[in-house]
Parts: sequence; structure tokens; C-alpha cells
Amino acid sequence: MSAKKTVFARSSLLALAALLPSAPLLAQDDSLPMPPVFLKAMEPMVERAAASDKVVLTRHSGTFGGRKRAYDAIVTETPVADAKGQVAAVVVTYAYVARGVNGGKGAARRPVLFFFNGGPGASSSPLHMNAFGPRRIVGKGDAARLENNPHSLLDVADLVFIDPPGTGASMPIKGADASSLFSVSGDAAAVADVVQRWRRANGRGDAPFALVGESYGTARAAAMLDAEGKAGLPLPDGVALFSLSLGDNDGPVISDVSLLPTLAAVAWYHAAIDRKGKSVDQHFAEARAFAGNDYARALIAGASLSGSERARVAARMSELIGIPAAGLEKDGLQLDRQSFMLGLLAAKGLRTGQLDGRATRAIAESNMHPPFDDPSMTLGAETGHLIADYIGKDLGYALPSAYRTLNLGINFKWDWGRGEVYRTVRFAPFLAKAMADKPGMKLMTVGGIYDITTPVAAGQFALDHAGIGPDRRTSKTYAAGHSVFEDEGELARFAADMRVWAGTLGD
Repeated sequence: MSAKKTVFARSSLLALAALLPSAPLLAQDDSLPMPPVFLKAMEPMVERAAASDKVVLTRHSGTFGGRKRAYDAIVTETPVADAKGQVAAVVVTYAYVARGVNGGKGAARRPVLFFFNGGPGASSSPLHMNAFGPRRIVGKGDAARLENNPHSLLDVADLVFIDPPGTGASMPIKGADASSLFSVSGDAAAVADVVQRWRRANGRGDAPFALVGESYGTARAAAMLDAEGKAGLPLPDGVALFSLSLGDNDGPVISDVSLLPTLAAVAWYHAAIDRKGKSVDQHFAEARAFAGNDYARALIAGASLSGSERARVAARMSELIGIPAAGLEKDGLQLDRQSFMLGLLAAKGLRTGQLDGRATRAIAESNMHPPFDDPSMTLGAETGHLIADYIGKDLGYALPSAYRTLNLGINFKWDWGRGEVYRTVRFAPFLAKAMADKPGMKLMTVGGIYDITTPVAAGQFALDHAGIGPDRRTSKTYAAGHSVFEDEGELARFAADMRVWAGTLGD
């Protein structure tokens, strides 16, 4: 299997909220089965018998970013409270702290990065075990194995991976009501509390620190800033957001405008359009310029748009995204993800992925209930045993129950706030307020140009709309899907960019 095919096969579902509530069933049978891994992810949580605060430390060494580092691995259990202040769950963190750091800022001022993934209901294992932890899962199926990770950021910062309540080994306590933790505000408050308690317990109160979230984790990071502000907790020195899912993108115009450049990149990849000698970056930029100008004006005009102008815009869209102009005109120039994914390569009998538009599968073999028919989705089930073995054997932590890479049960009952659903919550204003309260806060945003689930332009629009312009952030895009780190070549560039950004924290 080629490296690219491997990337597609192991992409895991990290944007559950963006996929599940609204995935249309176009040209699909609603009676199609759910995959076994879905049923596994719906199993009830195994509650802990009682609150605990165990700390397990082991010693290791490795080479990261070309530098050899000795480091401590610290697994910490932290009891967290519900909305009424009663201890309701235990959150487990996996930290990696360099030993013998000399010169520069020294160990006390070395940055600490706190990582979490999305869902809601996803553990931190993708960022921990596929991206930036000191050990990384490589390969697929029976060939999957753990290797030292040269891309880990341990050469420049200490790393803490947080499994939010309900994920990993972070489980509710028997007899307690943990329901308030499965909400935007309750989850954010609990994880923010864990961050601050870890800093105090490990003597890092004066060290620069940053929140690093992916997919729904970007929304969690923003909500944590709000929780920290309300609780009077220290604000971070930086926030890094991967595959932004911040809201402000559900309108009838902006949702199409922000999606079109991504669809253009996917069409370019599959050679479904005339590339005219352009690179994917050039084609993406051209599509984005068109989307923000002629396309946006045409959508705003709606029925008042002249027939000739509608035909011209549809023809240009077709050149960019590979969908016939006649169909685009018929649909009022509006875009539909499912129509695109099923239609772009229909002549070849193929559909594209959503988490990664480069992935394909025969339409005839897409025999799972949408969105689980996405060929770029596995729900992260393949390597759960490797994660559990690593935690138990390498880190010396006895898991109280099976490691939960994904918990769809809490995803489906997530409380988005009074009268809110996923697509109506606005998270970017939380970030804007925190940056106003702490002007030196450093923001980095990351996106993959083949990610149809959380398009690059959508997240950047949310920031612009909240008053956080390009001059106030470092924005990076990669030739990747939803999980940038799934591409080996892009991971190297991604890690290099993160090293530079981490070096600015506390300046």
C-alpha cells in the first residue's frame, strides 16, 4: 500500500459534530447499517469506583527535532467537579517533561503545550499517538507499530495530552452525576481547571503555556478561554487551532463561499478539471479570490441575478470544481457537500472522502450509513490496542477500563447551551475577548486544503468576522485533509512550523 493510500485508510473521525447532525442521505439508503466501530463507540462508559489522584512517573529518552532529550513521562489523575461543585469524574493526562534543560529560558520558563482533540467525544490519542507525542503509531492493520517520533515537539516545549471527561481513561465516578461535564461550558471549565492544576502541581506556574486543539478541540479551546476569564484563571500565552470549527459559517452565502476553494483543491487533486499547469496552491488561491468576489455577489443577488451572469458564474465554478455548469445553475449556484462527493468522480463509479477529499471508494461499495461511508473515516479503532499497550507497559499506568478512543454516546447528548445546536454556537468571540484581555497572546491556525468537513476558509472567516485579522495570527495551510499530521511529508512541515511558533511563547 502506498504512503498516500495509508494516509487515507487511517484518517480518524475528529469532527463528529460537523458530520453527524446534517449529513444528507443523497443517493444513499437510509436503512444502511452502522459500522461495528460505531456500535462500539456507543457502548456505555465504565465508571470509576471512586475518585483518585494517582501520579505515575517513568523515565525515557529520545531524539526530537534532531536533538536528543531525556524526559519524564507523567500520567496524572485529576478529579473534576460537576456544575454543582461535586466531584463527578477523573481526568487523565499524559505529560512529557524534558530533563536537564540548560540555557535560554531554562526549565522553569520552558513552554508547556496542552493538547486535546475534538468530537465532542474524541480522546487526545490522535495528537498524542499520531502527531506530537514522543512515540508514534505508524503503519496499518497487522503492520501497525510504535516507533520513536522525530516530529515530537519535546525539543522546544513540554507536552501535556488531555483526555476530556468521557474519553480515554477519563471516566465518571460511580454514583455521581457527570452530565454537566458533557456540555460546552462544563467540559471547558473542567479541562481549564485540569490545565491550571497541572501547572501548579508541576511547578510551572511561571512558564509560558498554550492551548492546542483540533476540530471541536478548537471550539473547546475558545470556550476554555471564556471559562478562564470568568473564573479569574490565568490566560494562556498562546492558542494553536487545527482544523478550525468555530461556528459563524452556517449562513446561506458564507457557507458556500468558504467551501468552494476546498472543493476546487479536491477537483485539482483528482484531475477532474483542467489544471492549466497550475499547482494546487495556485488553483486554491484562484478559487478563493473568485469565491470572495464574483461568486459571493452572485449568491447575494439570488433571483435578481441576470440569466447571463448566472450562466457565466456557473461556468467559472465548473472550471474550478469540476461539476457541470448546468447542475450548478439548477441548484441556484449553491453547493452541497454530499452532491459534490458523490458527483465529482461518478463517471468512474467513485466517491470522494469528506475528512480528506483525496480518498476514494467505489460508490457501489459505500454500504454504510452516511456519514460512515466516508472512505477517509475509520473512527480510530484500528490502533486502540497499541495505545493501551503503550500506556500500560511504557508509561506504567494501569488503565482502570478499556481505553476509550471515541465516545459517541456523549457526542449525541452534548449540551450546546440553551436553545443552541452545533451550527449556531459562535466560539470566535471568546477568542477575540481573551486576545483583547491579553494582547500578547499568540494565535496559530492550521488547516488542510483537502478537508471538506472544516474548510480552511471557513475558520479564517470566523476569526476575521470576530475582529481577529491576518495580522493578529499565524495561519498555515497544508496539502492535507482534516488531520494534517496523517501526511508524513506535511507532518514534517507542520512540526517545523509549530516549533517556530512555540519559540515565540512568552516573548
